[in-house]
Amino acid sequence: MELRKQLARQSAKDAADQERRYSSVMKGKLFGDAMRGSAIRMGADPIDAVPFFRNVEQLFMVYDVPAELQAILLHPFLNDRAESILRKLSPEVLGDYERLKAALLQEFKLSANVYLERFNKCCKTKDETVWHLLLS
Repeated sequence: MELRKQLARQSAKDAADQERRYSSVMKGKLFGDAMRGSAIRMGADPIDAVPFFRNVEQLFMVYDVPAELQAILLHPFLNDRAESILRKLSPEVLGDYERLKAALLQEFKLSANVYLERFNKCCKTKDETVWHLLLS
């Protein structure tokens, strides 16, 4: 009888340890630590958002990050402007990576016209040569 109680107690303890190990909090910490060592921080220029999201999505694939954690893991890497935009969003959008990304890109007003305007305004500085521009 005593052996059964010990086995039941150990089984319950093992189940609790397993549940804690696979909880969302532990997964979030595990994936957060992995992302912290790999992800780039979003630059201040709105155009930096595109390579930022590309980098983050590659890391999500590499680390096989569950969809429910992606939006949460994104927050520490956002710039100040993106953080201020987040404060205006509903909890439903904040919890969904695709909706969050779409909302940020919409607020940054990135379009083909913005890229064309940036390209047309681009000019070489005094310390750059034609070769420098071609190689960069």
